[in-house]
Amino acid sequence: MPEWIYGRRAVVETLKSGLKIKKIVLSETSQASDREEIIKEARTRGVLVENVSRHSLDIMVRGNHQGVAADVEIAGPVSFKSFLDNLAVQSGTFVCLLDEVQDPQNLGAILRNAVCFGCSGVILPKWRSASLTPAVMKASSGALAYCPVAEISNLGVAMERLKEKGFTLYGADAGENTVSLEGLDIRRPAALVLGSEHAGIKPTLKKACDHLVRITQKSRIQSLNVASASAVFFHAFSLI
Repeated sequence: MPEWIYGRRAVVETLKSGLKIKKIVLSETSQASDREEIIKEARTRGVLVENVSRHSLDIMVRGNHQGVAADVEIAGPVSFKSFLDNLAVQSGTFVCLLDEVQDPQNLGAILRNAVCFGCSGVILPKWRSASLTPAVMKASSGALAYCPVAEISNLGVAMERLKEKGFTLYGADAGENTVSLEGLDIRRPAALVLGSEHAGIKPTLKKACDHLVRITQKSRIQSLNVASASAVFFHAFSLI
């Protein structure tokens, strides 16, 4: 069954990434400038481009495809052991662990933010987490192709292994007994733990963190969602 990546930016980024693409389909509703860019990239990489009607593309893809979609092979996450073995640990390295983030839109946005700010990879639990799907690729605007993603049964074990490698563990938490991100002396290599959309980080994982960190807000409105918070944290971690 085809795995459709859809939307202009996601398809262009996927083409540039080198992921294996079986074919690209374009409808008459795609913008002329988009068509030109996509066809040029596809020819460079020897990818078949097929013209179809808007109705046909609507049947193939259930989503805002913007007149373009690509049938790709989306690689699953690697094992945490493989990820750690291949991780270049330097003074500026930082990674992110996601504790049961289940919304594909949030996962995609976090992956996009990770690539933008130089995060070396994202680690997911095997269960109760959004998986790597076309929806995640679309939400990441194609960034999934550039971000190493690992999977492990127990995030606590991943945190232990990272500590053994010299990583300092930081948990994102909006509670009162936490350190403000603005006043934090971040030590790298670092690992940032982000919690789920509703429950945050599990107590056992909080306990394993070296520091619990909060984003200082200027108003009393509800705290940032996990994807928005990730951008703030990644930016801070990228400056060290």
